[in-house]
Amino acid sequence: MMLGSFRYTHKFLHRLFHSNKHDALYRIKFLKSFGTKRTQSQQFTYVVPTFDRTDISKSKIKTCHQLDPSMLSINIGASPSPSLERRNHIAGFSAAKKLSFSRNKSSVANNDVGDFAYRTPEKDCAHQKPAGSLSDTNEPSSFISQIPLPSNDGCRSKRVLVLCTGGTLTMAPNSLRGGALEPVQGAISDYMIHMNEIHDNPSMPEVVIHEYKPFLDSSDVGPSDWALLAHDIKANYLHFDGFVVLMGTDTMAYCATALSFMLENLGKPVIFTGSQIPLCEPYNDARRNLIMSLIFAARDSIPEVCIFFHDRLLRACRSTKVDTHSLMAFDSPNMNPLATIGVNITENRNLALPHARGVLRVHSRMDTRLITMRLVPGFDDGMMRAMIDAATKTNLRALVLQLYGTGNVPTIKGEFIKVLADAKSKGVLVVASTQCHSGTVVMGRYATGKALQDAGVISGSDMTIEAISCKLAYLLGRKDLSATEVANLMNVSLRGEVTPEDAFEPPTLPSAYEKAMKKGKNHY
Repeated sequence: MMLGSFRYTHKFLHRLFHSNKHDALYRIKFLKSFGTKRTQSQQFTYVVPTFDRTDISKSKIKTCHQLDPSMLSINIGASPSPSLERRNHIAGFSAAKKLSFSRNKSSVANNDVGDFAYRTPEKDCAHQKPAGSLSDTNEPSSFISQIPLPSNDGCRSKRVLVLCTGGTLTMAPNSLRGGALEPVQGAISDYMIHMNEIHDNPSMPEVVIHEYKPFLDSSDVGPSDWALLAHDIKANYLHFDGFVVLMGTDTMAYCATALSFMLENLGKPVIFTGSQIPLCEPYNDARRNLIMSLIFAARDSIPEVCIFFHDRLLRACRSTKVDTHSLMAFDSPNMNPLATIGVNITENRNLALPHARGVLRVHSRMDTRLITMRLVPGFDDGMMRAMIDAATKTNLRALVLQLYGTGNVPTIKGEFIKVLADAKSKGVLVVASTQCHSGTVVMGRYATGKALQDAGVISGSDMTIEAISCKLAYLLGRKDLSATEVANLMNVSLRGEVTPEDAFEPPTLPSAYEKAMKKGKNHY
């Protein structure tokens, strides 16, 4: 019923918009929004402005302060939910002023929408939340959905939404600070408007840019900000063919990995990218990263969360940052790239996840009560004992240990194994990962690994430390899973983040049966 109403309304507005009555301003009010319960006072108002259709701008770049003439402006009369006011989000819109596409500044002012609100230090303190269960899944999004009107008899170019949180890519010289580079609001939007690669090529998608205010360093982007990105993608999911997220590279792997778990049944590409050199520099890697991210976001062959950097498209939950100065800053240690670029784009479609079969769902509750420890020779296991004993007071939920090799610990530290066994009895989930850049944890190969397995330690297999941490936070944040179910799901591939055990290479001198069991299997 809801879908039929939407199609009927959309068709009616299209006919009205293209009618010959250009001398009037038509306002059509609906008592109910699509998919959301609202009272009669919370009416949606669809405004069909009149203008000379011959003056439509041909630019493919649209910012949040412009009206795309092919769109309707949508205004909400009621204030958003108070829960949005309490959120510690990236950029923020004020409670009474939210984003809206408008044809001119006067219409924005008359409707009291479209302005952004900077976070003040006082509000920052009020928005801070303690570590633990963060955003609720039913919180409203910052965006107002946009309903595009079809053009060219229903044939249109792809549309990509660019969400910019800051980072090196957005930096430009600041004259007030002696020309030092820093993220500049509006610089990326102004630059993309003059990119001939986008405007002169009909195969390039139409781009809508949204810059969060203020820009944040990637080290400041945390779980509540990941939740905001996830909700904004969901709010615009039906109106764009793909999404690009621009941010700093330091925690990009964490943010992208978290979104891969948050966005269940994702059927469109979400591409993360950034740069090592600012876009304003004559020699930079930002331009190619940006253009290629738009291209991959407009393709529907790899509908998952990815990171594009340098010349490779990597699965987000398989990626990690490996270099601070090289242009090839990211790597996927235990999985080949989903695509590489050269003279042509080469896609490894056999590695891509199957297309989603359900409706997009957002799980934004991330339980971050976990800690990661990297063991070094001669470590003091007494400190580990003190931490586990205090777990009931600190509400520690999980402990990630980066062990030697395939998951080994010193055999002379028998007390250490006992501490890990006590952790399980106190409700602390212990996961073992390897300190090696590539490879996997094999718990039962050596005696020490077998002892860890008997103590209840879970193998992290070949997951990156980013994938283990974000997957734990995601699973622990799910209120419908028990501790045993969380432990069992750690070795189950949910988003292609882990290689199943039966997909690993057979042991030395395998039998014919072991070789045959590997054939004909697809592992994502």
